[in-house]
Amino acid sequence: MNKSALLEPEVKAPAKPGRQELRIRETRELLLSAAKTIFIRDGYEGADLNDIAELAGRTKGAIYGHFKSKEDIFLALMVKYRCEYRANLAQLLTDDPEENIAVMRRFVVSLTDDSAWALLQLEFKMFTLRHPETKKTFEALYPQANAEREEAYEAIFGPAGKRKGSVSRGMALHSVIPMLSALLLEAEFDPGLMSKSAIKKLIAGVFDCMLTR
Repeated sequence: MNKSALLEPEVKAPAKPGRQELRIRETRELLLSAAKTIFIRDGYEGADLNDIAELAGRTKGAIYGHFKSKEDIFLALMVKYRCEYRANLAQLLTDDPEENIAVMRRFVVSLTDDSAWALLQLEFKMFTLRHPETKKTFEALYPQANAEREEAYEAIFGPAGKRKGSVSRGMALHSVIPMLSALLLEAEFDPGLMSKSAIKKLIAGVFDCMLTR
C-alpha cells in the first residue's frame, strides 16, 4: 500500500541531533508556534514579525536566522501543519481499504475540533490568490500527478464505487476537506446557526455519500 500520497513532501527521519541542533530546532518550533497564533489573530497581511518574535521570546533577528521573510515563515507553518496531519493519519492506516475508509472518516470528523486549522487554511488560500507566484512555489512541493495520486488513494481506500454519481477517491477527498473548512468558518462567524456537533453530523453524512462504497 502506498501511503506517500498522504505524506508528501516526504519527511525522512534525521540523524540524532546534537545540543546545538536541538537548540536550533527548539527556536524554530517556538517561532512557528508563535507565528500560528499571530497569523490566526491578525491574518497574513496584518501579522508583524516583531509580534511573532515577542510572543516566542526571541529577537526579530532570530526569525531571520531561520526564515528569509514573513512569507517564508508562513509557508513553513503551512507545510508543518500539513505534514503533521498526514503523518498522524498515515500511522492509523492499515492494509484493509474498508478499515482505512473508517479511519479517514474519524479523522475528517475530528478536524471539526480544530478551528485554527480552518482559519489558517482560509488565510493561506487568500494569500496565494493575492500572490500567485507563492502558489506555484507551494505546489512545487507536491509534484505528484493527479493520476498517480488517484492510484495511491485507490490502493489505500479501494476503488471508487460504480453506482451512478460516484466520484473518484481523489475528487471525494479533495472536496470533503474544503467543505469542512467552509463550515468551520461559518461556525466561527455565527456559532448559533452552525454548531460543532451539527457540523460533525453533516460532514460525516457528506463523507459517507462520497466515499463509502
